[in-house]
Amino acid sequence: MIEVSVIGSCVARDLFEKDNGENFSFHTDIRFQSPISMLAKPVNFIKADFNNFAKKVPTVGGNWYKKNLINDINKTSFDALKERHGEYIILDLGESRISLAELSWPNKEDKLLVSNSVSFRSHYSANLSKNILKGTKIKTINPLEYSDDYWKQTIKEFATRLLDIFKEEKIILIKTKPAKYFVDKNGFIHPYYSKNHFESIMLCDILLDKLYDYFVEICPKCKVVEIPEYALGYQGHKWGNHPFHFTELLYDYLLKCVLSIAKNNDVSKLSNLYDEYKELFKNEYFDARYKTGSEQKSSAYDTIDLLTEYEEFNHLGRRKQVMILFALDKKHFLKNFKRVKKEK
Repeated sequence: MIEVSVIGSCVARDLFEKDNGENFSFHTDIRFQSPISMLAKPVNFIKADFNNFAKKVPTVGGNWYKKNLINDINKTSFDALKERHGEYIILDLGESRISLAELSWPNKEDKLLVSNSVSFRSHYSANLSKNILKGTKIKTINPLEYSDDYWKQTIKEFATRLLDIFKEEKIILIKTKPAKYFVDKNGFIHPYYSKNHFESIMLCDILLDKLYDYFVEICPKCKVVEIPEYALGYQGHKWGNHPFHFTELLYDYLLKCVLSIAKNNDVSKLSNLYDEYKELFKNEYFDARYKTGSEQKSSAYDTIDLLTEYEEFNHLGRRKQVMILFALDKKHFLKNFKRVKKEK
C-alpha cells in the first residue's frame, strides 16, 4: 500500500476513487486553499476550532470541510502535513484560481487572509460571523490582482515548504486546468461559457500555465503529469457540473500515470500513456460534437453554437482582450494566444 498526501483541486483527489483502496492510502488531504492563503500569517487573536462550528451548515457539512477551513484560518496546513504525511505528495495548483478574502477588524492592525471558498462563505454567514469573526470587514481579492513577481515568489515559497517535508522526486505535479466543454448524461456537448463565461476559464487557464512553469523551475526533479487536450467536464459528476469535474476518462488516465510513478518508479510510460489517451480524449470530444450536431437537441444549452477557442477569444470583444493582455504578462499571453490562433 502506497501512502500519499494530496494538495489541490478535486481532480488530485478524485483520481483515487477508481483505485478503491487497492494501491493507495491517504495521509492528509488539503483542499479549498490557495497557495497564497496557505502561506499567509495567522492572526494571534483568532483561534478556530470545532467548537466554533457548532451549527450545522448543510451546504458544506462534514468535519473534513471544517478541518480544511480551520487549518486555513489558523494557518496550520503545512504543520498538519508535516505531522502526518505519506511517501508521495500529489498536487495540482487548481485552487490558485480561488479569490482571497482579506478580513479586518475595527481598532486592530492585523488582517487575516483566507481562501474565499464555498466552505468559508457558508460557514461565515452561518456561524463564524457570530463568534470568532464578529465585526469582521471582508475585502475580496481576485487572484489576478497579484503581480507575476508576487505569484512567482509565492510558488517558490510554497515549493520550498513542500521540500522541507518531501523529497523532490516524491512530488507528483498534475497540470490540471479547467475544461471548456462538458457532456451531459446523454453524451451531448455544451460549452461552459453558457454558465461560466469563457473569459474566466481562459484567465484561469493562462494563470495556471504560468504557475506550473514557476513550480517546475523550483522543483525540476518532480514528476510532472501533463493532461492532453479535449478533456471534458461531466454533468453527471458526483460533485456536480463544474470545469474541474471531468468525465471518467481523465481519472482513468491520471490513475495509470500516478501508479506508474509511485508503484513502479517508472516515468518512461508517461509519454506512451499521454499519446494513447490523447486519441481517446479526442474521440470522446468529437463523438460528443457529432451528437450535438446530428441528433435531436436535448436542452437549451444545445442551441449555443460550438466555437473554436480562437472564435471564443474573439467573442470576448476587443476591450476584454486588451484587459487580458494587461492582466497577464505579455510572454505567457502571447504563448497562449498563438496556441488558440492555430485553430483559426
